[in-house]
Amino acid sequence: MPTPANPTALAQQARRSYVERLIGGMPAVVQAVDQGARALAASVAEPAVGLKRRELIPTLQGTLPLWLQGMTTLLRASLATGTVAQTRLGELPVLPGQRAGKLSLVDDDTIEHEILSSRLALAMMDRASWEFTDLRSRMNVLESREELETNDVLRPHVLARVVTNSWLAAPLGFDAWRVLQTVLHDELSHFAEETYHETNRFLLARHVLPEVDLRPFIRLSNHGGAPTHGGGSTRTGSTGGFGTPTG
Repeated sequence: MPTPANPTALAQQARRSYVERLIGGMPAVVQAVDQGARALAASVAEPAVGLKRRELIPTLQGTLPLWLQGMTTLLRASLATGTVAQTRLGELPVLPGQRAGKLSLVDDDTIEHEILSSRLALAMMDRASWEFTDLRSRMNVLESREELETNDVLRPHVLARVVTNSWLAAPLGFDAWRVLQTVLHDELSHFAEETYHETNRFLLARHVLPEVDLRPFIRLSNHGGAPTHGGGSTRTGSTGGFGTPTG
């Protein structure tokens, strides 16, 4: 492929484009979560489940804007460095009008927080693995590295941490997340896939790694040496449907 005049600068542009797409698309995601919550509240369910869903709606009216504000704040902070600072799970962002003391988590809550954040990251990867793998390959080539940094904003688990930190800081609790988990996973997984896809398009338009070599990411199993990544070792970059292998 033609080498960009300044590959590091191009990588920074791609990362910034990704974050800006996240920031620009988050209001629609939050609105979709609100609509999904209302649809659940109106659906037929066991009495106890239906009551929880209906009781959640008034709470969302005041807290969803704070959730959006928290995510936007954390994402904007990542524009300068391309990373989201790793904090302890009990250290949640403090939004205007809130006191930090009210946001500290006890040990059991930090474990619960880690679980829900990990599950969200896995849901994102289940949906967006092809797109993320392609983007990771392109960024590693541009930056002459073997792997993205642990706290790179491009990583699904980092986005999941932004989402869950802001959710708890809103404050929206674990019970609310469990009630809406299906909606949250669905909306955020589709959103992550779309954002990765558009960032890949950004780099493909600039002729960055039109054919993605998957060999650096193939992991051999202990049984028979079969690769755990499906398909061949090379895939051409797609600009069609999200996450669809073209090779």
